[in-house]
Amino acid sequence: MNADSNDPRGPEELDDLRSEVESAERKLAGEFQVGPRILVAAVAVLVVIGSLALPHTGTLTGLEILLGDQHADGGSLVIVSKVFVWLELLFGVLASGAALLTRRWAVSVIAGAGSGVAVVFGLLSVWSRQTPGLHGEPPTGVGAGLLLGWAAMIVLAVVWIKTIWARTPYQLAAEQERRDAARDWEKFTRDNSIGHRPPPRPQRPTDGV
Repeated sequence: MNADSNDPRGPEELDDLRSEVESAERKLAGEFQVGPRILVAAVAVLVVIGSLALPHTGTLTGLEILLGDQHADGGSLVIVSKVFVWLELLFGVLASGAALLTRRWAVSVIAGAGSGVAVVFGLLSVWSRQTPGLHGEPPTGVGAGLLLGWAAMIVLAVVWIKTIWARTPYQLAAEQERRDAARDWEKFTRDNSIGHRPPPRPQRPTDGV
């Protein structure tokens, strides 16, 4: 029989193993699982990107609004439309894309919160394009890009909210498992005197004689 098999693991090796297990559990708890709804989110991100190249109102596209084209100021563009386009870029493209690439639960929370705000501004943008201006200007109408972008942001908001809601119980369970493991480890080390060395006996004056 191999002699190494009779040697128990030392305290340092057991502690390193426990640290590796806890690190893996923390990483797993911080990620969301890839499922069918994530594919829907990826398609929605592509739709948001495509909607920026389409007209949002009249002939004015989302990219022209982002770049501050001179036609944007001349097209009676209200502030909510500008805010909505920026929210599309920040949370519909950048934050959602980062969440899909990293699968980090915290990033999906940011993407979900921003997408929810974008849905509200999208609704206001659609409404503002169908109402006369402050000085009686006729409504410029809702473009295909605005409708597609708004619909895609609704999809992203629903997907990320469901992902966040489904992930929360799992994270709580993982936290509880780590607490139980830590408690079991403390009990094991206490019962087996691992990692608990008795303090050194104070030296008496006569010991050195």
